[in-house]
Amino acid sequence: MEKVSIKEIEQLTELFHTAYSNNEKLGIHFKAATISSEEVEDHWLGQPMFTEKADGKIVTTASLRLPWSKNPSPFALPHLGWVATHPDYQGRSLARMLIEEVIDEFVIKKLRAPAITLGTALEHPWLIKAYEKLGFVYLSEKQLFSDHKTIYMIKILDKKALLNVNDKELQDLIKENVNEF
Repeated sequence: MEKVSIKEIEQLTELFHTAYSNNEKLGIHFKAATISSEEVEDHWLGQPMFTEKADGKIVTTASLRLPWSKNPSPFALPHLGWVATHPDYQGRSLARMLIEEVIDEFVIKKLRAPAITLGTALEHPWLIKAYEKLGFVYLSEKQLFSDHKTIYMIKILDKKALLNVNDKELQDLIKENVNEF
């Protein structure tokens, strides 16, 4: 797991376009599919971005939106996003391994966060199941975009500490979904 350097913004932008193009074919538009290098750089300046490389090239990436960042997470918790793997490297569990490492080494050890959230398209044929295999469970859903509904998922790392997070919406959702946790 490496943090992204400013020199890698163009390479990262190309990775997003390539990796997210398959979602476009499903009729699901994620911003990363058409994002500009300037937007990637702005994102990079505001939150931690992590990568794995092969043959000196970035092949998978993930970032975290944080509650205090310029583009804050939707809840008072770290929020996983912009997960992408180059199509030539898919099927090797690279994204799964990177996400697990980000959670273990950054979210738990550095941030000491009690949970992590993510958002994805409810209509996507396999992403929800992939995140469930990583321990994420349903939290809520919202219609944020015209082409898909966003499902928010959460992975609880410390349930007792999570109940003390100062976020009324999050606490209400936890109470609504008490059987899921």
